[in-house]
Amino acid sequence: MPTRRSYFTELVVGVAGVLAAGVGAWMYYVPADWFLGGLAEGWYFGMFIAAGLLLATAFGLFARMTYVDDRAYTTPVVVSTILALAALGGAIAFAVILII
Repeated sequence: MPTRRSYFTELVVGVAGVLAAGVGAWMYYVPADWFLGGLAEGWYFGMFIAAGLLLATAFGLFARMTYVDDRAYTTPVVVSTILALAALGGAIAFAVILII
């Protein structure tokens, strides 16, 4: 039974991931004398981890729904699966760096 595809969910999760990555990149350049400057070191790692997880979820949802619609491993399914795995790998790498 085919599932109902929600482009809105994919779009919201993807945009949230891109925004989280943007905030993480911005936090990397926050000056130390800013009132939250002491938190800046961990914030951008946390935002990059959140962005990686959100983007992995968005690309994974897209890959799954495209696979359900096409019933085959087409180029969009394979590319979005690779992007989801790359985003998840990036989130794991930043989590390991944050722990170390």
